[in-house]
Amino acid sequence: MKPIVTCVVAGLQYLIHPQKLGSIQETINSDAIIPITLLTTDEVFGDLEGLLQLLDEYDDVFIPEFGSVLVEKPGQGNGSGLSSIDGPLARQVYHFDNIVGLSDDFSELPSGPYFLHGPNLHQAWRLYDDEFGAFTFGVIPDDVNQPEEFQVLSSLSLQGDFKSIPVPSRLYHPRPSLRKPLSGVRVSVSDFASLNGTGTTLSSRAWTSLYKSTSTATSDHARKLVDLGAIIVGKTKTSQLGAGVEWVDEQAPWNARGDGYQTLLGSSVGAAAGLLGYEWLQQSLGSDDNGATAQDGLYSIAPSLDNLSFDGLLKNSSYGNGRLFSRSLEDLLHLTTALLSTSSSENGIPSRVLFPVDLHTTMNESQRRLVDDFVSTLEKFHGIDVEKVNLGEVWAETRPSEAHREEMQVYMEDVNQYFENFHRKAFVEATPQFLWDAGEAVTTDEYQHHLQRLQIYRKWFHQHMMPLSATPNAEAVMILPCGTYDIRHRDEPATPPTTSRGVTPEHLASILGAPHLAVPFAQLPFQSRISGRTEYQPVCVSTLCARLFVNRCHRRPRISYCVVLCSSGRWARERRLSRCRWVDQGPSSCRHYSYCYSAPKPLPGSSSFTMAEPYNTPVPGSTPRATSPAPPVPLFSHPGSPLSPAKIAMASTTKPRVLHIGDPIKYNPETYERFSAQFDVVRPSTEERQRPEFIKALQERRWGDFQAIFRPFWGTGGEMGNWDAELVGLLPESVKVFASAGAGFDWADTKLLAERGIIYCNSGLAASDAVADFSIAMIISTFRQIPWCISSATSNDEADFQTCHRDVTAQAHNLRGQVIAFIGFGNIGQQIAARCHHGFGMDIHYYDVFPKPASITEPLKATSHDSLESLLANADCVILCTPAGDGALINQDTVKLFRRGSRFVNIARGSLVDEDALAGALEDGQISTAALDVHANEPKVHVGLLALAQKGRVMLTCHNAGGTVETHVGFEELSMRNIMAVLSGGDAISPVNLHFFKR
Repeated sequence: MKPIVTCVVAGLQYLIHPQKLGSIQETINSDAIIPITLLTTDEVFGDLEGLLQLLDEYDDVFIPEFGSVLVEKPGQGNGSGLSSIDGPLARQVYHFDNIVGLSDDFSELPSGPYFLHGPNLHQAWRLYDDEFGAFTFGVIPDDVNQPEEFQVLSSLSLQGDFKSIPVPSRLYHPRPSLRKPLSGVRVSVSDFASLNGTGTTLSSRAWTSLYKSTSTATSDHARKLVDLGAIIVGKTKTSQLGAGVEWVDEQAPWNARGDGYQTLLGSSVGAAAGLLGYEWLQQSLGSDDNGATAQDGLYSIAPSLDNLSFDGLLKNSSYGNGRLFSRSLEDLLHLTTALLSTSSSENGIPSRVLFPVDLHTTMNESQRRLVDDFVSTLEKFHGIDVEKVNLGEVWAETRPSEAHREEMQVYMEDVNQYFENFHRKAFVEATPQFLWDAGEAVTTDEYQHHLQRLQIYRKWFHQHMMPLSATPNAEAVMILPCGTYDIRHRDEPATPPTTSRGVTPEHLASILGAPHLAVPFAQLPFQSRISGRTEYQPVCVSTLCARLFVNRCHRRPRISYCVVLCSSGRWARERRLSRCRWVDQGPSSCRHYSYCYSAPKPLPGSSSFTMAEPYNTPVPGSTPRATSPAPPVPLFSHPGSPLSPAKIAMASTTKPRVLHIGDPIKYNPETYERFSAQFDVVRPSTEERQRPEFIKALQERRWGDFQAIFRPFWGTGGEMGNWDAELVGLLPESVKVFASAGAGFDWADTKLLAERGIIYCNSGLAASDAVADFSIAMIISTFRQIPWCISSATSNDEADFQTCHRDVTAQAHNLRGQVIAFIGFGNIGQQIAARCHHGFGMDIHYYDVFPKPASITEPLKATSHDSLESLLANADCVILCTPAGDGALINQDTVKLFRRGSRFVNIARGSLVDEDALAGALEDGQISTAALDVHANEPKVHVGLLALAQKGRVMLTCHNAGGTVETHVGFEELSMRNIMAVLSGGDAISPVNLHFFKR
């Protein structure tokens, strides 16, 4: 056991990790303890104050006092050699000794807070007070880079009244990757779990007196956590031997919810207390409590035993299992999919939902109404009927021959008792003692007999209730009650112990060995005798399925039976939510309930379906509170850091995340400031925006789960190429909207985006005036032969000048009375038409797959055509205003349909025109003149069209129609406001792919 040194910095307690990471060149007192910040040379001499402020905002371990002394780590050069930084905030600067150091490469050590203990560098771990008594003890790893053994921390808080739990800086760990998806995530494990180098107490003095040695191995699930990059910070308390409720040998953990004195139930009470009370703890693993913690406002899942190995987890039954706990369904999804083996994953989402009415018998009227409304909502959400079944009746109709005509509850009456209680005797609390006494009279033959009954029941259940299928969509999930609906306080005597009789919802998952998900979904008020005010009790349900699927649709794993609870809140699109009256509550400070049901009228005695947050129900002033809010995510960089420019770690954040892939904002700083305050804006580096690296980043989920893509595209933003199936397929399912600051979108597969539930918004509205004005110039040019006039005037040839002056008159025409024909009649087409009709007296004709209402066409006296052939046959000038499609609209066949000598203008997309065909039509006079602002192979211009332009037959410009300052201002503003609208639960302002969504 290595000696552990703790110290106090600015009133906060820290642990100096005993592992030496390196040394500095300077000589200092060997007993000195100095908090320092490790930085690169560029960081030291860059925006140092801004960087230190970002460190302070992001990391709960870093405080400004660490920035008083700096250690410059070596980079590619030899460092600055300076010993101090002058100025108002002068700082001492030390330098690494590359020879003495222990690290292979100091430049790869993350920038952040450390301690110098003498000349040696050590990690800084902050010590948090275990105010709610959740932990048995905290732990630190022997090796911060490759944890193999753990050391128990025996430190107490500064006042000596709480245990101390150590947590490392968030800056020490690289961003999550495919190999380490849990990198830097702080987790706790149950006292039931084995950790190499630590002991186990099971909240029993008798146990600890008998088993004093420490574990020499780490349990499988804890080992996997470490391998995936998670940081185990301690072991949490369990009820005594997983069964006690009296809490004689240990003090029960405190509940941070409600009035602070509500009893926490289940075997994993410490895991629940930690997550409810401490923002600095992100995930917990414990033993299976049958979903009891859901009533405290936590999400949890018990995978089946073949999904995740819990070898090394002490269990009080051969049916025992582990359970994963999270504060949000999204976090639980992330933890579960990271831990599950994907080799046996299957696609599909079960489409049958069963509701066993004979197992939902313990609720009061208010709770029953909430659950019934939940079931009704579920039916509307999926468009299916929830099947209400009675297990007893189905059993009576299909009972196995081995049951000998016994009713189900009679047949299973004593089975739970035997499977729970076949244990050895010891001196324990009343509840486990009672259970052991009940099991003592059971002979081995009786035990085997009832195990056989369990197997028969399991076989019957899978055959008649939830049969396995080769097609997951044909399988079912079952809605079960979970937890207790009673309000219990810690000062009340424990309920006398009893044994379970027959089939109960609490033990059905254990009997079947099936995955079990427990979720809170609503709350009910109650008058607390402790606080003397109205508090709230969560209402929860659980779901059971025959097996746990991992749906890898769109390359992101999903717990398929989370479909019952809105598929982790991300799979459901707003239109489906609105159909069943579920609303996106948006980010909240606790992040517990991102999707909640909003009833049209509050149920009697209920508070709708919006959960109270774990810290928003006041408790007596003497009740300890968690005091470490999760910090926001800033943007700064250093090698090995989880954060580099726009490379953001999967740290918890209450803000939706926006991936900004284009140019920086130039014209709307105030809107962007509001935008950045509302969202966590991530901007990939130039290198990351190149297609190969961009694909790699998406595959690694480098930017985590982002909800929107923001693409202001002038000079950058298109480096990753077309948004085709390859890119779209890599997007996380969290993405709701893609907003581009531009009018065209031929580079994006908007139909595929719609199939993924992603609304694509362009900013064509912002370009309408600019494009319409420019189009008028191009239309005039075709009627008045302006390209010929310009080329002759600039040729410096007097003969050309005189020829043009003489001959152009015979070919030029006024615009009044001419037919201007629009292929596509959207907003820009209508703007051009208004100018042509009202300003120049032209006749408006159009062809559009979506005929326009009279409110649009009558003021313009616009004539609609049923076919492109009809339109072209009547046009004096054809203007292309339609979005890009699958092929060229103007091709060898359609140019023949033009009236001979008519004109053509393209301000849409170059890909819509077969330029060879157009050049040929101009050469033989089928089309007299043309004006093209866009080209098929930009920036290259078609050789034949270029030659015609030099002859004055064609006006060519460089995709300039929308290019004005006002357009850019509008592009930026509109694209940001599209994202703000969608992520706030409203409608997109300028969507272009809604017609592809399934209705």
